[in-house]
Parts: sequence; structure tokens; C-alpha cells
Amino acid sequence: MPALTNALARFIRPGQRRGFAGLLLAAADRLPLRADAEAPGLAPLPEDPSAPQDPAESLALARMAWAERLWAEGCLIPGGAAEVERLSGLLPLSPATTLLLVGRDAGGAAGTIISRRGAWVAAYQHDPFLAGRMALRLRPFGRRALVLPWQPNQPAFRPRYHHHALALEPLAGGGTFDRTVQALAEALKPDAQLVMLEVVRGDGPASRPILDRWLALEGRPVPPPERGAAEGALQAAGFQIHVAENAAPRQCAAVIATWVRLIEELRAAGAGQLRNAAVGLIEEAELWLLRHRLLSSGAIGLRRWHATLRR
Repeated sequence: MPALTNALARFIRPGQRRGFAGLLLAAADRLPLRADAEAPGLAPLPEDPSAPQDPAESLALARMAWAERLWAEGCLIPGGAAEVERLSGLLPLSPATTLLLVGRDAGGAAGTIISRRGAWVAAYQHDPFLAGRMALRLRPFGRRALVLPWQPNQPAFRPRYHHHALALEPLAGGGTFDRTVQALAEALKPDAQLVMLEVVRGDGPASRPILDRWLALEGRPVPPPERGAAEGALQAAGFQIHVAENAAPRQCAAVIATWVRLIEELRAAGAGQLRNAAVGLIEEAELWLLRHRLLSSGAIGLRRWHATLRR
């Protein structure tokens, strides 16, 4: 699959084939070209960018389509629905509970939680485009799913209403860690539980150009917080931390496995699958290549916290 292979090759120094890009290129080399084969279970491709759309909107739509093809429909985190089930399974959810869901989701996480646990879900989304997609996808769940807006720079949710919360990298849209967790605390009932997944600053060296490019691709206006400062903010907001897990190894493994699977699907489907969608694919590949590189080097980390609100 020349387009993706060439895009990944741009990020490997001459003579080196290691790390995320090297693994993907090696996998691509081993896969046979089957242009006439039918790729089973392929997700719908992005809309035709030749349609009358703003170029930035066209690119965003293309990248969204590739992200959902990677992680499953409506899911925006590696591992897809299985990872959502694993994270939400840590919370005591039932048809009698209401969950505050915020962060990376386009309806897949909310739908998975309602289907598997029966909980009511208040899904907060700062991006109007994603909010619209979520509302359409969650329509079959009726009143059990509610999509609401929020502003990362001025976070606020319905106060003292939700039984528990699941936050999937809420800082990806901006804002600060301390204000976000304070807003979550104010939105929860006493003794509510929180599961939070978020990127933190690591102890390893980071190339500033690589870090800046990753921040731009993810839409993060500022670097992630330090781990100690993040955990201090959780405690200051009233949360008692029970578990602080290093989630980076699991995510890195999911990223590699899923990209290898996508390469295989694209090889099976032939070059026509990339028509009018290659730019979105290249940017999405670059984003995950850089995230994998930063996580692997320790320049950034990924933490999963499980905490209870004590007040």
C-alpha cells in the first residue's frame, strides 16, 4: 500500500526500521497484494472531499472516518468498544445509575455502556460536529442517552447529579487538569466513583518539534500536565485515588495491532480504497506514530486513575 508505506517511511531515518513505523512497514512488506480480493467488514469510507465543504472540514471528516475505522464505529480511543467495556466495568453501573461521560467519544463509548450496563449516560462533547454525530448514533437509546455541550476552558456540568463519571482524555479538547477535575467533582454525588484516562508529561526526553506536531494533530493547545500535579489536583478536588495505572503499554500494543490490521485490509481492498481519503489517512497515521514514539520514549505517559469522591 504505497501511500501509507511512503507516509510512514518519511518518519524513519535512513537505515532504521524500528519502533511503530518500522513494525508497520515490516508488516506491510509481509502482506501479499490482493487487489481483486474483497475486504470483509470494512467500515464506510469518508465522504468525497470534492463535495462543497470547507477544506478543513473535509480533512476533519476524513480523519474521523479513519479513526472510527481503526477503533470501531463511534469509538475514538485505541481498543475500541473492548477498552470502553474494560474501563466502564470498573464502575458500579446499573440501570439505576447515571454516568457522566466526557472526552474522546463519537457515540461508540456511550452506546457500548448503555448496551452492556443499562446505565443512563450524559455524554458531554465540546465539538459541535462530534456532538451531532453522537446524537444521531444514540437516537435508538431514547432518553437513556443525552448529548450535552461543555466548554473545556470553562468546564461545568450539571451539579451533584451523576452517580459516577468516565473521563476519556478530556484535556484533548483544551482546558486545564485542575479545573476539569474540580468541575467533575462538583457534578458528582457524594461517594461517586471516577475512572479517568489522560495523557501526562513523562520523564523521558522529548524533541520539541515532535511534541509540538503531536499536540497540533491532537488539537491540544498546551502540553499535558505532570503526573504529580495531576494527582494533586484530583486529591484537592476531593477524590481519593485507589488505583493509578500506567496505561501506555496496553495502548501502544493496541495501536500497533490495529494499524497492522488496517494495512492488511487496505492491501486486500486495493488502491481504490484510498481515493479521495489519503490525506486524512496520512495525518491519522502521523498522529499515532508520534503518540506511540512519545509514549515509548517516556516523553509522555498515559495514566488511568480510579478514585472515589470523599466529601
